Amino acid sequence: MKNIRTFALIIATLLLSTSISRAQFNTPEAGGAFTLNFIGTMPMGDFGKATTPPTLFSPSIYNFENCGNAVFGGGLGFKGGYQFYFGMGIFLSADAMWNQLNNDMLTCYSFRKKTKPNYLNFPILFGLDYKCHFGDVFGLYIEGATGLGLLYVTQEGWESNMTKYKLSTAFAYEGGLGILLGDHFSIGVHYYMCGKHKISIKNEQASYLQPALLKVDMLALKIGFMF
Repeated sequence: MKNIRTFALIIATLLLSTSISRAQFNTPEAGGAFTLNFIGTMPMGDFGKATTPPTLFSPSIYNFENCGNAVFGGGLGFKGGYQFYFGMGIFLSADAMWNQLNNDMLTCYSFRKKTKPNYLNFPILFGLDYKCHFGDVFGLYIEGATGLGLLYVTQEGWESNMTKYKLSTAFAYEGGLGILLGDHFSIGVHYYMCGKHKISIKNEQASYLQPALLKVDMLALKIGFMF
């Protein structure tokens, strides 16, 4: 009789533990998942590396070779995919991220009254993510993706003498993790390797400027609205 009671107690404890764990840990329901992200970016590595500002007689800000002079920026992104019942999902994301030059470069450009170039990055990535919730309010997510990174450097110069750059494409990837707040909000930190880009001149009159290679890495804070 004692053994039966002990066995029943063990079964009841296991059932109770299972019920509690299910209440604390769960995964999203299967179905489509869409997120609009507001992004803050911090350049890393060569992309954020600063050089000496150009002189008055320099034809360009710099040659871009392993040195971007980029500072904090922002952007918007859209992520759409499908979430499976066990928490794993697939997604396609497209982001638009903007960065300008550091203060030394901007000061120099103001003195020379030139149009200042900016960086526009457009990573288009396909990947996997995993989401889980602990109760009704708090959850976690992790993701990784690979794809194509597009970099556009806006034109620079004077109205009568503009230097234009070609659109560059390269292999890109990103990884990130963050927290879920309820069913509609997320906050995460992501690392983007947007590619090693060849920056070259588009217009013939500036053909004396040689192509350069620039590796674009960024740390991004993403605030998402899920629907």
